[in-house]
Amino acid sequence: MSAPATLDRSFAVRRRRAETLRARHRFADELLALYLAVLGAWESVSPGPPAPEDAAPWAADRVLPAVVEATLAAGPPALARAVRDRTDPPLAGWLEGAPLDPVDRFLARASLTPVLEALGERAGDACVAGSGAELCPRCGGPPQLSYLGESGETLVSGPRSLLCARCGSSWTCSRSICPACGEDREARLSVYAEQWHGPVSGRRDGDGQPVFGHVRVAACSTCSRYLIEVDMARDGRAVPEVDELAALPLDLYATDQGLTKVTPNLMGF
Repeated sequence: MSAPATLDRSFAVRRRRAETLRARHRFADELLALYLAVLGAWESVSPGPPAPEDAAPWAADRVLPAVVEATLAAGPPALARAVRDRTDPPLAGWLEGAPLDPVDRFLARASLTPVLEALGERAGDACVAGSGAELCPRCGGPPQLSYLGESGETLVSGPRSLLCARCGSSWTCSRSICPACGEDREARLSVYAEQWHGPVSGRRDGDGQPVFGHVRVAACSTCSRYLIEVDMARDGRAVPEVDELAALPLDLYATDQGLTKVTPNLMGF
């Protein structure tokens, strides 16, 4: 099995990409403004990191207040009001894979992300493995998105990797299976990509290229689940988790097709 493509996931790289996409995609302005504010909260905290068993209370004490402040400053009014009323969100629920309402999930995930990333290989000791065809080998979390690495040849995609929604690590996955249910029949797996006359978006940017030329929907008709897939061979400047956030029109299209995302992203889409 090949190793997953190496990603630079520093906060600085994520910030630059979010600022670029925010300037490019007006429809994602509010969402990326909140993401940038949350990034600022993460940058203001210096995880030790704590012992894995202390991840949730440590994040509640050190990270959650900064996340709440960022959300009150930059979040949509409805989310800001909801966050103001949550005095003790169940952060441990995100580590345990428990069902959380959208506001609690946002607060838990935004508070724990920098902690789990700082724990690195020990992140699994803080988490409970979930269930699914493809789970993170480090923490047992579900995939957030799929990305194709660069192959060294122009416009030729490299191996497929999945990015964990919980600890942010990557692992390789065959292109010919559904990460949610394991379906491997080609006829049951679909890719929806923007075309000139395609169903996703008629908009094209200033140089005549598709708005989402390097991003698409990878779907399974057996389980009706999907992931956003980012092709690094088509845009080497992409930062998969940031580009996935900005691909809101693709999420809306997938929803219109009756599909459900394997894992909602940090902003709930």
